[in-house]
Amino acid sequence: MLPRLATLVLCCSALVSAGELKLISLFSDHAVLQAGDAAVFGKAHPGSKVSVKLGSAEATTTAGADGKWRATLAGLKPTEQGQDLVVSSGEETFTARDVIVGEVWIGSGQSNMEWTVGRTAAAADAKSRPADAGLRVFTVARTPKAEPVEDVQGSWKLAAPDTVESFTATGFYFARELRANLKQPVGVIHTSIGGTRAEAWGPKGMYADVPDAKDFDAKEAASMKARAAALEKLQAKIAAEKDKAAAAKLRQDAGKLAPVWSNGPHMNWNGMVAPLVGYSVRGALWYQGESNAGQPEAYKWVLGSMIKSWQKAWGQEFPFIVVQLPRFMAKKPELAVEEGWPAIRESMEWIADNVPGAMMTVNIDLGEEKDIHPKDKLPVGERLAYVALQRVYKSRTDGEAPRVKKAERQGDAFVLTYDRAVTLNNDGKGFALKTADGKWVFAQAKADGTRVTVTAAGVKEPKEVRYAWANFPEVSVFSAGKDGLPAGPYRSSK
Repeated sequence: MLPRLATLVLCCSALVSAGELKLISLFSDHAVLQAGDAAVFGKAHPGSKVSVKLGSAEATTTAGADGKWRATLAGLKPTEQGQDLVVSSGEETFTARDVIVGEVWIGSGQSNMEWTVGRTAAAADAKSRPADAGLRVFTVARTPKAEPVEDVQGSWKLAAPDTVESFTATGFYFARELRANLKQPVGVIHTSIGGTRAEAWGPKGMYADVPDAKDFDAKEAASMKARAAALEKLQAKIAAEKDKAAAAKLRQDAGKLAPVWSNGPHMNWNGMVAPLVGYSVRGALWYQGESNAGQPEAYKWVLGSMIKSWQKAWGQEFPFIVVQLPRFMAKKPELAVEEGWPAIRESMEWIADNVPGAMMTVNIDLGEEKDIHPKDKLPVGERLAYVALQRVYKSRTDGEAPRVKKAERQGDAFVLTYDRAVTLNNDGKGFALKTADGKWVFAQAKADGTRVTVTAAGVKEPKEVRYAWANFPEVSVFSAGKDGLPAGPYRSSK
């Protein structure tokens, strides 16, 4: 592993490259270790004894023949008091200063996870708050790789008026809400790149058990081979080109065929997730899907496989909370069947229902019609925290959005039964019914406790019902009570 050490004190005259004590960058000054059992790992001289200490917690282990070692600090209690993490092996000693213990989450995805606090509507408020040493963020540098590597570039930063502006907004607002409720430290490991597809964030072979993904790895390999061949041809042309302007243009084209890029298959996993594997975390947050919206059905097994591959790599079925995409990109006519964003939202709900550990937040009342990067990230982060508090920490009775449990036609109406009481805002807009001849028409709705009755003038015995089924829909259904969470999009059949 690469030597990203906070402090390394050696009592010998020179480093032995094969036996040097090494830890990844996450084990550095200001780190947050996961409460409970936290793993500490790295490399040392093969066969050497390694001791790890944080306050009164201690653990020992022995480096293997390959130099790798792993020790577990058991029973760690949350603490905001910074302590030294001390690792010793032979005459080498590593020390990371100001290490605290709390809840650690990974935040990943594309640009809306990468979007910083400074670019959000709540930026001024966030920067006006006093420093909080119990909220820390580690931002992984953008480093896609062709093969898995052992370390990342980055460092832990404490939340303060002069640091929060560069933090992941979704991750920071999540952490702040979680911290306010749990009354303990929270650390976020942020690893994301804008414009990336989910395929780039999982390991090679992650679709091995997916029938729908038959030969997917072979197709990826063939695509990479073709890309390499095209690059080789361009490079030959560049070498032979005498005209400087033409050669410059060819070099630009060659740059587009770089062998390593942020949307390359598995490349973000290789450079930005694989090195994190083993660092003890409570769970993961995911804000992505915009780049996969054109293949909503495939997204079920693409993201589903990615989640399972992360859990398998860490050796635990940890919580994985997905941000269901908010509104964006209105299209006319409003009742046209739009399969892109509505359908990928539905796939996210399917993943939350069918992939172990997966959960989802609903954000259909948020978003901007003409901007794929909505600035109101505060509620996005808070809703992630609500789900975590309800499902993971069991400290909140609500948190997940209302869900339709049953839909049945009763005469000339459709009756939707939600899993909790709901109320209708915005005059009950957002509903549509499908007529006997297959046309969709706008409908009216009335709420009574958990039941919403949907009708449309002149429509007899409707065939289907749907709600908020558009890229940028009208929204009206919210949970009754003080939490007021929006219900997600729904359709009674495909």
